[in-house]
Amino acid sequence: MAKDNPAERGEPSPPVAGNKKEHKHLHLLSFLNGSFANSWEEVAEKFRGQVEYVKLSRDEFGACIGMNEDSKYFAHELFDVLSKRKKVEPEKGITLQQLKVFWEELDKDDLDTRLEIFFDLCDKNDDNKISKKEVETVLKWTASANKLTSIEKQIESYASMIVKELDPDGNGFIEIEHLNLVIRELWNPEETKMLQHPEETKMLQHQDVSTSNFVRETIEIINDNRKRIWVLILWLAINLGLFLWKYMEYKEKETFKLMGYCIGTAKGSAETLKFNMGLILFLACRGTLTTLRSTFLSSIFPFDDHISFHMLVGVAISLATFVHMIMHLGCGFPILSTCLSDKLKEILGPNFESKQAGYCDLLSSVPGVTGILMVVIMAYSFTLAIPSLRKSEKKLQESFHHLIGFNAFWYAHHLLFLVYVLLILHGYFQSLAWDWLNRTTWVYVAFPLVLYAMERLNISFNEQKHEVKVKKAVVYSRNALVALYLTKPEGFKYESGMYLFVKCKDISKLQWHPFSITSAPGDDYLSLHILNQGDWTSELMNRFGKACSAEDEMKRGGIVRQERTNDLRSSDKYPHILIKGPYGAPAQNYKNYDILLLIGLGIGATPMISILKDLLNHVKTNAPQNTEKNSSKRAYFYWVTKTQESFEWFKGIMNDVAEYDNGKVIEMNNHLSCMHKEGDPRSVFITILQNIQTEKDIISGSRIRARYGKPDWKKVFTDLKTKHKDCNIGVFYCGNAPQRQFAKLCRNYSDGSTKFHFHHENF
Repeated sequence: MAKDNPAERGEPSPPVAGNKKEHKHLHLLSFLNGSFANSWEEVAEKFRGQVEYVKLSRDEFGACIGMNEDSKYFAHELFDVLSKRKKVEPEKGITLQQLKVFWEELDKDDLDTRLEIFFDLCDKNDDNKISKKEVETVLKWTASANKLTSIEKQIESYASMIVKELDPDGNGFIEIEHLNLVIRELWNPEETKMLQHPEETKMLQHQDVSTSNFVRETIEIINDNRKRIWVLILWLAINLGLFLWKYMEYKEKETFKLMGYCIGTAKGSAETLKFNMGLILFLACRGTLTTLRSTFLSSIFPFDDHISFHMLVGVAISLATFVHMIMHLGCGFPILSTCLSDKLKEILGPNFESKQAGYCDLLSSVPGVTGILMVVIMAYSFTLAIPSLRKSEKKLQESFHHLIGFNAFWYAHHLLFLVYVLLILHGYFQSLAWDWLNRTTWVYVAFPLVLYAMERLNISFNEQKHEVKVKKAVVYSRNALVALYLTKPEGFKYESGMYLFVKCKDISKLQWHPFSITSAPGDDYLSLHILNQGDWTSELMNRFGKACSAEDEMKRGGIVRQERTNDLRSSDKYPHILIKGPYGAPAQNYKNYDILLLIGLGIGATPMISILKDLLNHVKTNAPQNTEKNSSKRAYFYWVTKTQESFEWFKGIMNDVAEYDNGKVIEMNNHLSCMHKEGDPRSVFITILQNIQTEKDIISGSRIRARYGKPDWKKVFTDLKTKHKDCNIGVFYCGNAPQRQFAKLCRNYSDGSTKFHFHHENF
């Protein structure tokens, strides 16, 4: 597959003359790019399982050779062309032997053959030339196959540009020799570079195979996670210590003679439960954690992982609750309910009356009722906190109304306040402790409760709440995203990569939702980019959509955007917005590294945009990049998005980077994952258009050229390691895809001289 050329970095570059050696074009015009079939044997096996009447039809051809449903129309066109070339009647279908001939034709490494097939695809009327009308037809299925809505709206003008470029004689049509020449000149693939230094490239790209052994990778994992490991060991040791302490304490009491290990295990698990109930509340104090992050403690504790640790502690609470409940309901209560009351009074003391206590009596006691209520609330809240339910898609939410999703999670989580009340009551009225000091629940939860209450009441030393005005709002209707530009409160200080909480009183007077800040600290405004992912964001989108009237609507190709700038002196038609924060996040550590690799998937680009703006502000003001305040000398930004419309979100920063970054501090790499790779027959004319129109990219609509498909991450890390030897490279990732692959790449490509340090946002 043809690699990206230097022109894709955003600046125009002259075409490079193609090399005549065919092996340098192995992936150019490959008709099997993206095919799930790796060999003829797989295709033949699929033919036998798919074909019912000996022959394969035109509709079945694409699936049989491994193409997905999106390429169905392309497969039809390919079937027709191959049928003409091999003099087969397409309407009658093809046999297995004919399919093999088709497959071998498509699988050839000969570029001339591929060019002929591609030319035949474009030449509908078989007159050995491609007219403007035929180019329009090709552009239609090209735009459809790559999901490029803007091109679909401007096909006629783009077809004219292509014919003009590929028709130097002015005949009004394209001949095969002209197409051949342009394609060979446009693609001088990165394979050339690999062929010049084959051993070095192979060694670097397959480093994980040749040098990564179990011992080395284990050492890297331990080194990267040393703070996590020691905190986890400390936490486990505290839990184990508390359990054993309480177990041994009750083992020495008369109660143990009656109830045995049941009471020891129940009390031990209860002690760990109380400790973790206090800890989990402390981990929810974001303002406090943000302040601690800026102290020396950040070198000891992994504050970036507080959300993951919060969830882990929640699992521990669930486990301790289950053990405590089973020990009482399945072991302790049956013993107490069958024991004579006099014996109970003799062993357990005055808390037990002379009346025989039955099982139901124990359940209906204050400890019994409060315990059952706590279990019910915890089970409901913790179930809705499961990521698959909390982040469930809108369609799934609609099926279950408002029983799942973020709103249900948010309200259910706040029910846990009742659990703390019940926990204190449960501990106070327990039957086996007779003085206040032995009822230790308050010891564990008092300080976290006070700290959490201070933050909620806005009296924390870090957290601030502000009502802000909306200076401008931009609504992207097709993507369901709203960009808000807010007044910046006086004294509101933050760092790039941080986030804040937003409340819209017109939607809910209680709910706060977290969003990354996309403006730079030096900007005189705050900006947020909010994607429609749930019922709250959907309502926010609707309200701002109404505030931006139809007169404010603008279109670029198939992209609809509504924009309205608010006159702050007049009556405000926008919803009322409150913010609180800012809060610390992993991305704010970017200043610790000389070289940055910023990776954002979809809306996960937002914290990276703030970093880019901050770097760009230094470029604009000619501020030195190697000062202690801002030590980043080079930043590589990779943004992978699924839809072309997404490029509208951050078009401004793209154009600013192209215009002001003369020192080449920032390299932008914007990838459209829905597109077929460059050199694929379904994207050839798109590449030609991009090279014709260099001032503004036809895909991104900005001066930064969009790239096709997902990045080759191994190549990205290989190139960085080659360019920046003996450097610490900070890798910052935010997205909804698993972060394990990037963490592994950082480990595999790190060595004694070059080190990749991985940081990821909790998305």
